[in-house]
Amino acid sequence: MPDKALPSGASIAVIGAGIVGVASAYALARQGYEVVVYDPSPPGEAGPSRANAGHVGASDIHPLSTPGIHWKAMKMLMNPDGPLKIPVRGAIAQIPWFWRFWRTSQRKRFEVATSALSYLCSHTLTDTGAMLESASMTDMLLHAGCAFLYDTEQSFTASKRIWADKNARGFDNEEMDAGRIVQDIPIIADTFRYGVLSHKWSMVRDPLDVVRGLVEAAESNGVIFQRIRVNSLCGGLDSVTLETNEGKSQHAAAIVAAGVNSVTFAKSCGDFLPMAAERGYNLTVPAPGMELELPLVFADRGIVATHLTSGLRIGGWAEYAHPNRPANQNYFKSIARISAELFPGLNLDNANYWMGNRPSLPDSVPVISQSPHVPGVFYNCGHGHYGLTHAATSARILAELISNKSEDERYRQYSITRFSNMR
Repeated sequence: MPDKALPSGASIAVIGAGIVGVASAYALARQGYEVVVYDPSPPGEAGPSRANAGHVGASDIHPLSTPGIHWKAMKMLMNPDGPLKIPVRGAIAQIPWFWRFWRTSQRKRFEVATSALSYLCSHTLTDTGAMLESASMTDMLLHAGCAFLYDTEQSFTASKRIWADKNARGFDNEEMDAGRIVQDIPIIADTFRYGVLSHKWSMVRDPLDVVRGLVEAAESNGVIFQRIRVNSLCGGLDSVTLETNEGKSQHAAAIVAAGVNSVTFAKSCGDFLPMAAERGYNLTVPAPGMELELPLVFADRGIVATHLTSGLRIGGWAEYAHPNRPANQNYFKSIARISAELFPGLNLDNANYWMGNRPSLPDSVPVISQSPHVPGVFYNCGHGHYGLTHAATSARILAELISNKSEDERYRQYSITRFSNMR
């Protein structure tokens, strides 16, 4: 926790204008702070906030590194259409991150990560709804649930333990038989016989529209958005100085919410942030020729689908590679082929293809904390797949930490110091 509360009216910089940074700025402005957001790109345009699936996945309480993940990963890597991709070039550089990732799958660490994610998830729907309501954007959030579909009876049976655990923690769900799947999702291929409907799940009409709407609400609360690149930051006695491409800027505090670029700022503060770029691929079809009533997760394929205002969006996967590596064009071709298989009759004309870097931490738990080395620096980053899902809750927690209005010990599980023994 901060040694002392930052007084209302103090100037705070937010580095990063994705959904997490914008939500943070909005929450801080509503607490009475003077907020300036720095990003060289328009809000929501540069990272995953631009074209993610639009899911608010409140029931995803388990880290990606599950027990036995090393065997599952090997099988996925051997499958050309598998959800895990690791380019050979640069793979050696990824070994330290994957070592930490594997350690999360160990029973005690897995439970710690699950507990941290469960706390966030238990507040996700309420906090997201409250944030959008306060911004006059209630109509952007739809409570549709989400259908998880399995290719085989074997994988469906193996998933039952996970769903039972979710039920026990208050994230209710129900099984879907073949008849229910055909009735509720008639547009998908008729090969799916096993599924689960998660009730703790929502979606937004379009994720980029959510960011833009929050920007308008934030600006009406006095937030200033600067199209300026921050190159580094350093802490002083009672302030933080940002070195930008237009000179220096001083604030009482700075929030690092810069996606995969957060690593650079953490290093400048002497903090260790083991973040990897988990790159996702998708396509959006503006006129698919079909309607999808609820979000879908094709669990064995790492593919999700959502019908947004911009069209039917299908994609997913996880490619661990350098964030500046060009998108693999073959993956776009594969996504298109798989989409046609999943949705017979899909019109792929004028499909828009996208790839983005998701900021992934080895335990799948975001960092929402103060820097142990530079007191005026705070972090709100590393949300991986779940930036939209946890943006409102992590912004609320961050605002409480900065204003020192909460002594909730559970917030310590999001501290960046948890990685100290992983160097």
